[in-house]
Amino acid sequence: MEIDEKEEEGMEKGVTARVLGGKEGGLRSVTSPAVQLLIMSDKKRKVDGEHRVFKPDWTENYFFIERFGQAQCLICFKTVAVIKLFNIRRHWETEHATSHFASISVTQRKDIILKLTENLEKTTSLFRKQTTDAAKVTRASYEVSRLLACKMKPFSDGDFIKECLMTVVNCVCPEKCSTFESVSLSSRTVRRRIEEMSSNVQDSLKASSSNLVAFSLALDESTDTKDTAQLAIFIRGVTSELLVYEEFLQLVPLRSTTTGQDIFNAVLQCVEKHSLDLSHLVSVTTDGAPAMIGEKKGAASLLVHHCEAAGHTQPIHKLHCIIHQEALCAKSANLVDVMSVVVKIVNSILSHSLNHRQFQLLLEEVNEHYIDLLYFCEVRWLSRGAMLSRVCDLKQEISNFLHQKKLPYADKFSDPRWLARLALLTDITTHLNALNLKLQGKEVLVTDMYGHITAFEVKLRLWEAQLADSQFAHFPRLAACDPDTIDPNTCVSVVSSLRQEFASRFKGVKVLAGDFKLFTAPFDVAVNDVPIPLQMEIIELQCNEELKAKFRTSSPLLFFRDYLHSDKFPKLLQHVQRIIAMFGSTYRCEQLFSKMKFTKSRLRSQLSDRHLNDILLLATSTIKPDMEALLCEKQHQVSH
Repeated sequence: MEIDEKEEEGMEKGVTARVLGGKEGGLRSVTSPAVQLLIMSDKKRKVDGEHRVFKPDWTENYFFIERFGQAQCLICFKTVAVIKLFNIRRHWETEHATSHFASISVTQRKDIILKLTENLEKTTSLFRKQTTDAAKVTRASYEVSRLLACKMKPFSDGDFIKECLMTVVNCVCPEKCSTFESVSLSSRTVRRRIEEMSSNVQDSLKASSSNLVAFSLALDESTDTKDTAQLAIFIRGVTSELLVYEEFLQLVPLRSTTTGQDIFNAVLQCVEKHSLDLSHLVSVTTDGAPAMIGEKKGAASLLVHHCEAAGHTQPIHKLHCIIHQEALCAKSANLVDVMSVVVKIVNSILSHSLNHRQFQLLLEEVNEHYIDLLYFCEVRWLSRGAMLSRVCDLKQEISNFLHQKKLPYADKFSDPRWLARLALLTDITTHLNALNLKLQGKEVLVTDMYGHITAFEVKLRLWEAQLADSQFAHFPRLAACDPDTIDPNTCVSVVSSLRQEFASRFKGVKVLAGDFKLFTAPFDVAVNDVPIPLQMEIIELQCNEELKAKFRTSSPLLFFRDYLHSDKFPKLLQHVQRIIAMFGSTYRCEQLFSKMKFTKSRLRSQLSDRHLNDILLLATSTIKPDMEALLCEKQHQVSH
């Protein structure tokens, strides 16, 4: 049964009178909590049970409409708490009864109500559009800031980008000027955006690391432009589904000494920060510095001892970067009388401005392929071969220039025997550079790197035998020389010393040759050479002709990922996971240091360690920031 509006109003007043009753209209105290609870529950049931419905005549009488389940005033846009006549009439009498709306006729009211309704809809839609546009503007600010970090540009470049952006907008679409103007790209905003995105990526990295069943670490240390030692830490891990992740963890500044203990403490702090389980640690790959590989006080050794003290029983291998060792081997193939002379000749031309300019003019006149010589830098892996190749190709131009300028060593280019030794050294360093390029790159399996090293050792044995018989098929520059000027003993001696150097190094990797073969050629390995826990599974695998056929048509990684199941070969898959998770080199660390030198340059020497780490994380990591999560946490405010 519906309640009449007057009765409803009377009931409301009656309740008020009973509560406010007493002498002289004073407030009567209700001492019983039960009575108070009863009154409150009674009111709640009354509001919920009356099913109050908005009535159309309230619009004409009081300028109210129903929107989203509420009664909203068309004049001031306010809403009432409960849809009922008493609340609506009270709002009209207290707010608008004395306004000009009260004197409008019934006919005019309909037109006014229609206009007010349209005005309310426009205002609401405009607010929604502004909110949506503000979210897009904030996202654009994040995206541009991420690009600045990925390109390692200064924070202040955001203002320049906005200036360029506004110039383009004013020329192409000036009506959009206000929208683009609201994108905030100030230096402070860009810095804050980069900090937030870096924190988001670190959270994602921490979550991903919890799914790793095996992982290894790559460590390397270098100094920035402010002489601060920076320790780069990378992680390479694998999941139970054999998905490989290779990510940058952290750049840790070492303020004081850089001993093995200091590096170990920094690594342990990073491991704890990212919640890594050291029971899954497989290997630690470092460069050849004593602080890294020292048997007692090296950082890798201290980390292994820490894991043993913590009760972790898995074997942890300490690996010396394969690329570093290859570069050390390359130094042994060094004809001193050739290399030292070439370096002095190049420096005499490039280090003097006048000589340098005149030599460039000479090359422009007589050589259309090259425009300059190249410096040799000891720490750059490929610079030796690149410099020798350039000198060997420009030997005639260099000879003419040296004679013209009466510079030292001009007679060397007239000595055919010296030129033959130069050709030999150039050919060998060309082969070494080709090997170095094969070893470079991210997400390269350690088994592939070991395979390249093994193949090069076989090549060295072949070249040694061929050079002894004066066969120069694999040395094109040497083959172009006069045979009478070539000393076979010198050629054999250089290659032989290089072969011996390769044979004596890579001990840490060669110990794992049998484990590598279980991954790269599981069907060819002898069962007796397999660790006892894996022998039964290897027999099952080798006797399965279907799996053998699939192995021939796919790579080892894809084969173990797609065709082997953990329920049949659990121990073999665990072994494979450990092999896949190994770092073969610290190439990623070296690559990061190049970016660090570019980011924290002489012009940005005051860049803080935190912001340096944030920039390098966004520039290096394959994990993208979760923009939706970042936008949900933001109050979208436009730039003025």
